[in-house]
Amino acid sequence: MKTGLTINTNATNSKNTDPLKVSYLSSLTPLRGIAALWVVLFHIDVSTYYRDLGGILPRAATGIFSKGYLWVDFFFLLSGFIIYHVYGQLFKENGYSIQNIKSFLWSRFTRLYPLHFFTLILLIITVPIIGKTYPQLQDDSWHLYFSNTALFSQFFMTNAMNFYHFLSWNMPSWSIGAEWWTYCFAILVLPIIGHSKRYLIYIKLFVLFGCISLLVNFHPNHNLDITWDYGFIRCIFQFFIGINLYLLFQMNWNNNILQKDITCILLFVFISIGFHYKIHDLVFIPLFSLFLLAVAYNNSSIKSILEKRYIKYLGDISYSIYLMHGLVFFFFWFQFPSWKQNYGWDRLPSNLYLLYIITFLSITVLLSALSHRYIEVGCRNLLRKLK
Repeated sequence: MKTGLTINTNATNSKNTDPLKVSYLSSLTPLRGIAALWVVLFHIDVSTYYRDLGGILPRAATGIFSKGYLWVDFFFLLSGFIIYHVYGQLFKENGYSIQNIKSFLWSRFTRLYPLHFFTLILLIITVPIIGKTYPQLQDDSWHLYFSNTALFSQFFMTNAMNFYHFLSWNMPSWSIGAEWWTYCFAILVLPIIGHSKRYLIYIKLFVLFGCISLLVNFHPNHNLDITWDYGFIRCIFQFFIGINLYLLFQMNWNNNILQKDITCILLFVFISIGFHYKIHDLVFIPLFSLFLLAVAYNNSSIKSILEKRYIKYLGDISYSIYLMHGLVFFFFWFQFPSWKQNYGWDRLPSNLYLLYIITFLSITVLLSALSHRYIEVGCRNLLRKLK
């Protein structure tokens, strides 16, 4: 099950406190918000489908929502792309400077950990209280999700390394752990990766795609929905694809084609059609890669649309959307069995399903706006002052 919605493209703003003053890729921030909402819709679908209440749309007919977990892969690609945009030149010029490494890791830690820690503590406090007050909510999934044996991996963000054999506590946070340890690994190669010639970039992309293909082939799922069970490997390969995409971006690779509005639109349509027809997950890696480059290049109508105030705001709070929607998911997940029994539902009625989607999204965005302002940004600013 984000989502990896952990990269802040606002870090590319020249007014930011990050080490380098680099250009702001403004159209990528709104993309994060759109992708985050698609992940939320995926989990809305999961919350009813696996409670035997049907999905948003029949899964036999379309994968438009059931394939939504793939937007996590888009975020992993985007993460590598933006990290190298912000930090690549710094490491290329200064190498393994202790100060630069500390600055990089502290910047990433203060970006990720405060909200992750907040949601985890919130669950640790409230779950026992709710469990005692409403014991009827506790089923096998309750004890599986909220096992104390999973807390170590949650606190130390190793929850994508197969230490606990299921998703646990705030479930979307597995990708936060995957991203953190990918950052730690990335500092070993960021100083040297930027010297590649174009043919070497092609070779690296081919090898990385081959590695992802092998991961999918040997993983029991045989798809990219790899989370607690070595999701960090899924992240590492795609993060480094994102870095190499940025190197192509610097070279203006196929800029004359990819920058066109029609190219962005067609790629988004192809992605949506691929979701609908449930084509193999690996096909989406090149599609997402081209889509990322196309949006980054675009300087016309698509960029203008993405930079609309409210779309951009969704991008600004997308990390909060990703983590906070996991809490909303749990509320409905544990309520649905009792509601199903009380109201005699075989399937959630269509009018109630629409109301459910609106309610879920509204609560998520409201909570995310608050957590973004007071937890995510507030704690990040405070911690960076303590550096």
